[in-house]
Amino acid sequence: MKRFAMIGLLAAIGLMCTSAQARADATTQPTQSLDAAGLPAFYDRVRSAMVAVQYQFEGEVDRLEVVGSGVVVRDDGLVMVPLVMVADGIPDSQMKDFKILIPNDTDDWEEVDATFVGRDSRSDVGFVRPTDDKRKWTAINFVQRPDDIGQKLYSVGLLPKAAGYKAYLTQATVAANLRGEEPQVLVSGGLASVGSVVFNDSGEAIGWVQPQLGQEPFLGGNNQGASLLTPPRFFVPTRFFQMSLDDPPQEGQPLKIPWLGVVQMTGVTKELAEFLGLKHQPAAQIGDVIPDGPASDAGLQASNIIIAMNGKPLDRGDLPEEIPMILSREISRMKIGDQVTFTVMTQKGQPTHDVTVTLAERPPSISSARRYYAADLGFVAREAMFEDKYLHKVKLTDPAVVIDLVKHDGAAETAKLAREDLLMQLNGNAVTDLDEFQTDYKAFRQDHPHDAVVLVVQRQNGQEETINIEPPENGSGLGSPGLGEP
Repeated sequence: MKRFAMIGLLAAIGLMCTSAQARADATTQPTQSLDAAGLPAFYDRVRSAMVAVQYQFEGEVDRLEVVGSGVVVRDDGLVMVPLVMVADGIPDSQMKDFKILIPNDTDDWEEVDATFVGRDSRSDVGFVRPTDDKRKWTAINFVQRPDDIGQKLYSVGLLPKAAGYKAYLTQATVAANLRGEEPQVLVSGGLASVGSVVFNDSGEAIGWVQPQLGQEPFLGGNNQGASLLTPPRFFVPTRFFQMSLDDPPQEGQPLKIPWLGVVQMTGVTKELAEFLGLKHQPAAQIGDVIPDGPASDAGLQASNIIIAMNGKPLDRGDLPEEIPMILSREISRMKIGDQVTFTVMTQKGQPTHDVTVTLAERPPSISSARRYYAADLGFVAREAMFEDKYLHKVKLTDPAVVIDLVKHDGAAETAKLAREDLLMQLNGNAVTDLDEFQTDYKAFRQDHPHDAVVLVVQRQNGQEETINIEPPENGSGLGSPGLGEP
């Protein structure tokens, strides 16, 4: 888990004006040290790069408008948004009609048709771009600069929809630098809303306000005034997301992220470290190794303790439990095929040894899974991905089908079908493939519209249960094709 819990979109479901070249150049270049006299001009330049991003979430059950803050990071209009806006659990096919909204102080905001480019979990960001707009956009040029205690800061963000997405300026001071999976800078005073840009007193963009505990990440949410009453107190410095700016996703080509094939790593506590003779030495203990994964192939085993990577001590967080998160983030920023050498301890008093792992591609995310909506009984089945198979102890190479959504007050919910149930049988026949399940389900409902559907499922606790779903009395239609249906 991250230091600060993000408010996920799934849990809640529930630019730019054409500008003169001189203005665009001024936005991306540092100024002299800002003072009260220079702030209005600085604000006027910067706000041109602050935009809102809107799209329509069209799920099988919900239809919602999602709006969040974005910042233009390239003069062709590429916009960076917080990853929470386009979270991994949302199927790409259910995000429709993207717009870039350009605020205007004297008129309605301008809407520019946009296209979703992709997600980048390396830095917890997403990207959209104008679909067909050839203007030269004003962009923010992020730079890496020191975060000195006491340094004066400014941030520019957007007010919510009710205020027309108007940009606003806040002031703060660097109070502390925190270590962790995401390096955080704590400020005194307050920052602008989630998605705002943080500047030093020379007008250079040195960070970005990511989602954090207690902050509404959307501009159209029910808690729109929270960032004004209790403004954000943390931002991430440019060094955390610089690689995503340098190497953003390509449209239609999800980023290929490397992985170790290890889950449930834990940080070695101070007490355990002292017992093992690792006092003041950060270490991570392996909890589980995925069979036939990169770590397994290299010989890493559960309970092994990693004390160094490529000959260097592991990076330390402010808490021991952050060590494995930092390590995992570092691995995700490497390349598929890279070789990583870990120095490993197996038990107290035994000599350490090196294990070299060749990083492989991380399994596809849930957002790419195919789905089928059984609208008549109110549930969504989808193909199982890595997380599902690991949870239910299914071989990674075997196809499987899980329940992804159960409609409130639908027949499936009444029968106690639950999200993340693994489908084992449909009416006595084994379920292994989504296409086969869809075909068999539709055929049965066509021939037996008034009969119960009998599912055998495996719960998260490993127990199997039989679920009898009685069809509604007022209808018997087929399961309607769901968005993203194969």
